[in-house]
Formats: sequence, structure tokens, C-alpha cells
Amino acid sequence: MNCQLAAYIGDGRLASILLDSLKLQEPLDGGHATGIGILNGDRIDIVKAAGPVDHVKETTGIGELHGTCAIAHSRYSELARDVDGYNLDRMAHPFISDDGKIALIHNGNISNYKEHWKALEHDHTFRSYSGKVDDITDSEVAVHMLGDACNGGMTMVEAFQHIAPKLTGMFLFAAISLRDPDTLYICNWYQPCYLALGENEAMFVSGRRGLGHTEFGRVFQPPKNSVIKLNRKSVEIHVMDSNRETPRPLMKELAARRIIGNTLKENGRMDVRQLLRALNPNGWAEVYGVSADEWTAQRAAGVSIMNSYFELLESMVEDGIVLESIDPRTEGGFEDVPRYSYRLV
Repeated sequence: MNCQLAAYIGDGRLASILLDSLKLQEPLDGGHATGIGILNGDRIDIVKAAGPVDHVKETTGIGELHGTCAIAHSRYSELARDVDGYNLDRMAHPFISDDGKIALIHNGNISNYKEHWKALEHDHTFRSYSGKVDDITDSEVAVHMLGDACNGGMTMVEAFQHIAPKLTGMFLFAAISLRDPDTLYICNWYQPCYLALGENEAMFVSGRRGLGHTEFGRVFQPPKNSVIKLNRKSVEIHVMDSNRETPRPLMKELAARRIIGNTLKENGRMDVRQLLRALNPNGWAEVYGVSADEWTAQRAAGVSIMNSYFELLESMVEDGIVLESIDPRTEGGFEDVPRYSYRLV
């Protein structure tokens, strides 16, 4: 799974800013479902539905949401793509805690979600449940675990630090809470993401393209293995899990360009996901200077290279090596799901 995330605090046109951000990121890997959660006085309003951004804008009131602090999500799921019953409106993000005080979005996969689901299902309502496939969206276990921790007296930062060691797989979370108006929380094990600070406003995106329609004074990537408290004027960064050793893979850019070029030469036009998989594991192992087994183990441990990969492709487009296009396709029961494709010049 490689979903696209965005969040905003400020006085701008919140729904438009976030939907535009999702729209810019969506062709990277998304488009199966779209949703926004927004702090509105003493409640969190959520509008979400299956389908790409344009479809959800046309068929729901998502563009009419108002507020000053919100999270937004574009979902990609191989199950939603391939299996009927996995791309329902209720499986779209954000997910909300039972008491309605926390909303959360997620990029990645929680590989041990079923054991948490089993432990939580007697005390919590899993709104993403699909009887057709007898399953939930893995991300929903995190919002209930977070809610339980906060109801036990923890702050949001402490709650993320409490639940993160219990989760396996790949995860980047963003959340809002009624307990902390005008504050965003981000919990990131190992996925590059961006923070942007402006004049009395701040933004978070999972991919740099999501900032393409905005102007902020400072844009930077926060450290991995971190819990971040973000408001209009400040950023607090805390260690997520002090017992995790953060890997530091280094991309050999010339090797990556050569391998990508050779792969496109051999296969012709490929979409962003096909190309990624064509290099797995041996190509990526060479690019990062590890064995194929080491590369596979790092991926299983939740190490993500997606933004490095996306930005490498951007640079190859800028340098006139490859051509980029957006090719719509039918996926998850919807037409016109956008996806970036590439071919050699």
C-alpha cells in the first residue's frame, strides 16, 4: 500500500488546499478512495468515499467542509484494486475513535493488525468491517489503540510512543484530536514526508508534489522514527521508539538511473508501480548496495524508499531522460483512476 496523505492548519480554504494536494499526489499511487477529517468546534466532521478525488468531489460535500485544522487521504490498496468488497466507502480514511475525539489517516501496512483486531473487537466498533470479505482496514486498529491510550491519561505524543512498538510493518500516521485544537500529530517509522511552515499556517504531506500549489517559507523532511507535534508556529519532534535502530540506506543515484533506463528500454512504457516492482529485489539491492536478502528484510521491517524513488523519477524527467504522463485506468470499481507512467525519451 502506498497511500497519499496531506494535513493543514491555518486560515486558508482548507478543503480546497487539501483536495488540491491529494490531486497532485494521487497519480503516484492512490485514487481508490478519498477522505477528509476536520476539527469543527466540539466535533470532528468526516466526509469520505470510495473513488478518486474528482469523483468524490462531484458526489459528496467534501469540498464544502470548513475549519482550520484537518487531515486528508487518498487510498491505494491492492486488495481494493483487485477484490470486490475491499473498496467500500467505510474503508476509506480517516478513521475515528469510538468517542469521536481522534481521527487518523495512515500510509503503509500494519502486518500484525489481525491480532490487534481480535484483542480490540469486543470493546470497539470497527466501522471499516466488510462482511463480504470478513475483514477490516488494517489502519483502523491504530485509531482505537490511540484512543485507549489517551483515555488512560496519555498525551497524544505519549500515546503514539506507546502504541508504535506494538505495530509491525510500514506506517506513517497523521491524526487530529479534539483535546488539542489546531494541532497535527504525525507518527512516522520510516517513510519520508514533508513539513511546511508559513505565516501562521503549517502543512504536512507524504509526498513533495503535494506542496506544488502552495507557498511556504520553510519546507523540510523531519527525521524518521519520530512523533511530531505540529501547530501554526512551532514543531516538536520526539523519538517514536527508542528501541528501534533506524536504518540509513543510501541510494546510488547513477546506478538507479542506469537500471531504470535499462528497464524502460527493455519494457517500454511502464507505470510508476510496475517500474518499482520490476526493480525488486535485485535492482533495488544494487542501488542501495545490499544483498537481495538484506533488501527484502529491510522492506519487511517497514523501510520505505518511495519518496526517494518518486523524486528520482522527477529528476530524470527534468533532465530529459524520461517522459512522464498520467494514464487513467479502471481500478477498484472506478474509471479514470490516475497513475503516472514513464518511457524513455
